[in-house]
Amino acid sequence: MTSSIETLPPELFRFILAYLSPEDTSALAQTCHRMNIITRDDKIWQQYFLQRYIFSTNSIPYSDEEYLPSSALKFTEPPDNCTWQEYFIQRSLQDKHIRSLLNEIISIRIKRIHNAELISSTYGFLAFDVLRHYFSPSIDTSKQLNTSITLNLRNLTREYYSLDIARLISRNIGLSLLNDLKNRTETRTEGKALINALFIIQCFHPYGIFLSLNRLHLIGERLINDPIFSTLNVNEKCESIIKTMKIEKFLAANGGDEYYDLENSFLFSTFNGKPTIPLTLVAIFCALADECGLIARPIGFPGEVMIQVEQPLNNSIPLIISIFDGKIITLNEINVRLADVLDRPLTYPLFITPIIELVIRSARNIINSISRYTTSSLNSYGLYAAVSILKILGDGALPFAFHSMINVIKEHFPMDIRFLEMLSSPLTTLNDDLDQIRNQDLNPLPIEEKRRINSPPKFYAGQIFQHKQYNYWGVICGWDLICMASTLWQVRMGITNLLRGASQPFYHILANDSSRRYVAEDNINTDAFNLIDDQQEKYSIVQNLCSIDDIGKYFERVDVINARFIPNNELRNEYPDDFV
Repeated sequence: MTSSIETLPPELFRFILAYLSPEDTSALAQTCHRMNIITRDDKIWQQYFLQRYIFSTNSIPYSDEEYLPSSALKFTEPPDNCTWQEYFIQRSLQDKHIRSLLNEIISIRIKRIHNAELISSTYGFLAFDVLRHYFSPSIDTSKQLNTSITLNLRNLTREYYSLDIARLISRNIGLSLLNDLKNRTETRTEGKALINALFIIQCFHPYGIFLSLNRLHLIGERLINDPIFSTLNVNEKCESIIKTMKIEKFLAANGGDEYYDLENSFLFSTFNGKPTIPLTLVAIFCALADECGLIARPIGFPGEVMIQVEQPLNNSIPLIISIFDGKIITLNEINVRLADVLDRPLTYPLFITPIIELVIRSARNIINSISRYTTSSLNSYGLYAAVSILKILGDGALPFAFHSMINVIKEHFPMDIRFLEMLSSPLTTLNDDLDQIRNQDLNPLPIEEKRRINSPPKFYAGQIFQHKQYNYWGVICGWDLICMASTLWQVRMGITNLLRGASQPFYHILANDSSRRYVAEDNINTDAFNLIDDQQEKYSIVQNLCSIDDIGKYFERVDVINARFIPNNELRNEYPDDFV
């Protein structure tokens, strides 16, 4: 007897299957011959594929024609004439391998760097389709559900390594893009060329790869779809673009601290409403001009970057725009402004600055910002970006003492073997360092246990606390029975002024501003959290602590009720008595 479900037409089955997961559909295919045939419908598998996968390729070339990384997000047809179902199976097997390598990285200290580099070099962008499922809610907004449920479900260690590997992939893509830019025989200067070149720098930002430049396309569409815009002349169109940039919060930074803030060198901050430097604004204007059918190119002057916009053929004199001032400017005004730095007055035609020269200029801006503000949390990322640019695009001369620079890189980016290989040369000892890193990756040093014997410390790794003097919140991630910091540090921090001085336990902590600190037991208050009556305030404090970049390096999850973070295996092995 034929069941009623088997009499349904195939097109209705296609509608039903859209509500099943690919795994359920595969199971259904094994129930009978007819289900096997129906579930092979390639339109169904195309739908499954496009729902699960965002990235279509492992790497991207530099482009001056479409926004980066758009080419990695395009799906047209499956490769090599395979079906969508075959392509889905192929990607599923790759996903399985990526998850297997990620699990090894999380659970085993051996070959951690090797496995991370294997994910990056083999899968690149494709790995993001696996890793993004483990990103924290602060990055993946779709996970921002009920606060208490979200905190209880989060695996902080998996979040940490997933994001760490994604950042490694992003930096390696940045290095590849720099090499691609260098090797191009011809690079346009107008349109999207400069904004894409600055996107390369963005690849070194901790959240760089999550930025989409397609917002500029949407802004451009709104401009050209305005019926009034088509009636404007070139001057008026440029003024309209400048006005629109201000409305979209693409603003010029003021002088002083704001101007030299390192964040200004990264598009991520600019696209999130932070005022920025002229070079970035010039890149945005040139891209929007291209969207509106205008040809705009960057012109670099000493201490300033402006824009040249081509006029119609019957007017050979181009427009010059000072984007920092937000207005069209005459050549005479430029000559007056730059009189002290020009050998002779400028005349038409003006020299269009090559894209590579502007990228190098951006690297020098980064170095200037690092030199002025040595405590920025972005300094290590900025250093990485600047060194990469100068090494690949410049003359090879690097801005800082080599060994101090390498120490920063090794501390903050321990998995970046490819970058260190790029910096190595016969004139340095870096090859020896690389051999040592690889050997330690294969044979990690044993974890030194710290036992709670002979006057143990009062507090435990994982406890949430408030600093008694400065009131910030933090979490303890380690301790020493006495202060182990240098004498110079103790003098600078006034340790002798404490009641018990340096003879008391000191705690390694992560503060809610993402800094690492070394705090005396006298300044630790673990009762403050439990004295808070407002549960929402408690969850807010814990959420801030969970957003610390390195929290997952030490802790697997959080126990809000008992005001403590639960350690991962490595921290548990180091402090075995703290987690009975």
